[in-house]
Amino acid sequence: MYSGLLVKLSGCLIVIFSSFVLGEYFALRSRLRLSQLYEMKMGISLLSADIEMNLTPAAVSALKIAGRLKEPVSEIFKTFGERLKEGERVEKAWASALNQNRDKTFLKEEDIEGLSPLGKILECLDVERQEKGLEAVRGYIDRKTAELEGEFLKNQKLYRSISLLGGIFTAVVLF
Repeated sequence: MYSGLLVKLSGCLIVIFSSFVLGEYFALRSRLRLSQLYEMKMGISLLSADIEMNLTPAAVSALKIAGRLKEPVSEIFKTFGERLKEGERVEKAWASALNQNRDKTFLKEEDIEGLSPLGKILECLDVERQEKGLEAVRGYIDRKTAELEGEFLKNQKLYRSISLLGGIFTAVVLF
């Protein structure tokens, strides 16, 4: 008699724990997206500074910066640099680097669209237009990260609460 009850209680605890872990996963996705946007901003700033100050070719600069960034953002810059070394146009190389590494990141479609103009901006020969364009991309990242920071705390509590309550509800129904 007690062994059956023990099995049921163990099952309930497993269901509750699994639900909680699922909620933590969804909260982690938001946190990782935010951190990857910060990493992209840093990479873009390093890229523009290296190209403008040191007059380094974009391919060499992108590969050098890829070594300083965290995965998976570093993969985007590495792919970008490799594509440029193969002779691809800057705009096309950036777009293909973003699309090729999209599944490795937690960036959403709107983030990819906000970062896509960077290739066209870097292709411009006019330094003033490049600076304005780079500032616009950094501005997009700043706005998006500010928005995500506000949502993150709220959503983290929401995911935890809903997943825990869902696990308890499921355990009660199954018990």
